[in-house]
Amino acid sequence: MNVNITVKNFEITGALKEYIDKRMKVLNKFEEYIISADLTMEEQRSMYSGTLVVKVKGQTLTAKSTEKDPYILIDALKDRIKQQLVKYEKKLKDRRA
Repeated sequence: MNVNITVKNFEITGALKEYIDKRMKVLNKFEEYIISADLTMEEQRSMYSGTLVVKVKGQTLTAKSTEKDPYILIDALKDRIKQQLVKYEKKLKDRRA
């Protein structure tokens, strides 16, 4: 799955990009539902804030977080969006049953 990455006020390193790609592979399980995914990260006063927006059919799922470390931020966003996707998938399966 492709994640569009946008950063503000800091440079994204190769290691961070690789880490993002590795962590977002968890979302491949839900690839059939996902239309697009956008990650926005920003540094302010040595804090990193981020937003992960995942568009699925009929909805837009959003996860926001603020952390001291960009790697912890990525994990937090991934966990939050995964919970929302599990809930979305369950809702779809309940409707079909």
